[in-house]
Amino acid sequence: MTARSGLLERLGPPVGVSVVLLGWWSVAAAATPPILLPAPTAVVDTVLADPATFGRAIAVSGVTAIGGLALGTAVGVGLAFVAISSTPGRAIVEPTVVGFRIAPLTAVAPLVLLWFGTGVPVRILLVSLMTTFPVTVASIDGLASPPAAYLDLLASVGASEWQTFRAVRVPAALPSVFAGVKLGAALAVTGTVVAELLTLQNGLGAGVWEAGRFVRTAELFAYLLVIAGFGVTFYGAAAVLERTIIRRWGVD
Repeated sequence: MTARSGLLERLGPPVGVSVVLLGWWSVAAAATPPILLPAPTAVVDTVLADPATFGRAIAVSGVTAIGGLALGTAVGVGLAFVAISSTPGRAIVEPTVVGFRIAPLTAVAPLVLLWFGTGVPVRILLVSLMTTFPVTVASIDGLASPPAAYLDLLASVGASEWQTFRAVRVPAALPSVFAGVKLGAALAVTGTVVAELLTLQNGLGAGVWEAGRFVRTAELFAYLLVIAGFGVTFYGAAAVLERTIIRRWGVD
């Protein structure tokens, strides 16, 4: 299979679905008042009329999403190390992380905002509460299930626990860790928008609120499509990072 045919096979289905949805949207918009369903061209014109505003919103939300995912990943991997180090550690970490994740962000956010304010660092903290859970759970599974053949090989040459951990457990756990990171990337975008809707200080979430408040439907649709594109791009970046790191440090 050539690179071109592989690219077409990968991109063909989503492009085809997008074209069908766009056609359906155009037909439906023609029979619906614009205040309820604007035409695709009206949405595109809204973005093109003021690209700087959308660009600034993406930049603000990008900082929050990246910071929240990075903090959540660091905390999640750290908690996974604690969990696999001992049975009591796992018994403490897993229920705690699940408990934090079950609590809705909209329920936790008012207390966090009351304590720390509404700045970008606080929004990053809120996003990290959503991203820590998938990274922790996936990392625990990966670190706790290294390939038995590799463990036997290192044991036969008298490798220490630390050498085994560094040479086998961590590299073998990378696919699981990044499975959690990719899920966390999607949650980071959701968390970012929710945090911005709650604080109403810049970003894509604040733009959604402003457009909805004044019933600017075309602008609201524009923000929703930008958020969707931002989420897909963010997830794709995590997937590219996964392939790069696993290719260099993973195990076969």
